[in-house]
Amino acid sequence: MASSENTKVELSKSATIAGAVAAAGAVAHMAYAGATGKIKAGLLGCGGRGTGAIRQCLDADPGVEVIAVADLFENKARGAANSLRRDEKYKDRVKIEDDHIFSGYDCHEKLAACEADLLCMATAPAFRGRQLMAAIKAGKHVFTEKPVATDVAGCREVIAASELAKTKGLAIVAGTQRRHEFSRVELFKRIHDGAIGEPVGGQCYWFGGGIWFKGADGNMSELDWQCHNWYHFNWISGDQICEQHIHNIDVMNWCFDGPPAKFTAVGGRGWRTWNEDQIRTAKAVCRKFNNDSEEGWEKYNGDIWDHIYAEFEYPNGARCLSFSGHSPGTGRNGEKLVGTKGTSNCSNSYSGENSWRYEGRNVDPMLQEHIDLIKSIRAGEPLNEGVRVAESTLTAIGARIAAYTGRTFSWKWLLNSSKQSLVPTQEELMAGKPLYHPIATGRDPLV
Repeated sequence: MASSENTKVELSKSATIAGAVAAAGAVAHMAYAGATGKIKAGLLGCGGRGTGAIRQCLDADPGVEVIAVADLFENKARGAANSLRRDEKYKDRVKIEDDHIFSGYDCHEKLAACEADLLCMATAPAFRGRQLMAAIKAGKHVFTEKPVATDVAGCREVIAASELAKTKGLAIVAGTQRRHEFSRVELFKRIHDGAIGEPVGGQCYWFGGGIWFKGADGNMSELDWQCHNWYHFNWISGDQICEQHIHNIDVMNWCFDGPPAKFTAVGGRGWRTWNEDQIRTAKAVCRKFNNDSEEGWEKYNGDIWDHIYAEFEYPNGARCLSFSGHSPGTGRNGEKLVGTKGTSNCSNSYSGENSWRYEGRNVDPMLQEHIDLIKSIRAGEPLNEGVRVAESTLTAIGARIAAYTGRTFSWKWLLNSSKQSLVPTQEELMAGKPLYHPIATGRDPLV
């Protein structure tokens, strides 16, 4: 049984609920199903990835127009709107009125209520589950960046939103762009047809240098600062294994046509605890929010780890190593699959009894994913990658939980029994209270 089918069986209650909600009034987006109709797009999350995604959406189809932008921070939303308006490349295709520039912790609700057909979503990972659900309920097609959640509860919400999207005829495409890369698509057709025999093991890596650490600017609140510095807090980013390494983990799941059956992991935190530049910034933030005192500055230093080593055991018994994190030293990024008849770099070639290398053309997969999305909308056959990206996100979260707790557990337990929920409710976010969790010990309770 394919992975998405397994997930649908195990979450049949969520699917039933989503179907019941959709039955009240499915949305058929057929007005622009032809080759030349206009598709009105909105952007949610106006940072570098978001503004890049909306430009790729514009580049993907000449019939796309941008009519709205939204971000937690008003200055970022206005900055993105003005930048798009000035871009001569998209002259006459950027139609953002001032009343369609939204901000605040409820900006996703404002954007979902506007007349856009398609939303490009690139906010911090913690918020993507509820934002995706709001968009689907409002009848919008969605491009969402990865990962789509930071906790188990968020992954379940994405799966439910994906099922709802199916009943409403809506597309969901995720920013796991390797799935749209021509060389990989052709390679994996061959791997799944048995070119290297049965997969029996593999490795995947995203271990690189450090990431930015931001101070508190202007009059932002403490919660605003956490969201501004989102990468360093698990409840917002999901840790490096979730935020970045998901790309490689998604490729491993592609190799085995679904998620692992079992998780084991270890890891820790050292470099971040002793990084002088980061500590200096954390202490400055502490002084800002604590009457110029540095007492308790440690909580402002973030709670993500430096490294996680995980073993994924797939349903056929194959075991794959995952190695992720940040370090000042030399890094490594990529994947390898080992089969009974050969090996593959999981990118463009395999070797063994009959070696092969892709020699066709390539298009930037970050552009191609938007091309594929819009083609599917126009054809009336919307792509829906919601369950698949939720599975890969949950795989990363599973490895993180295994490392933080020192416990081994199954996919079935993680998907159906874990009670992990890290993200504040919408009401709590609107109240503006910051949230800090202690740094994981490696022996935390399994929830």
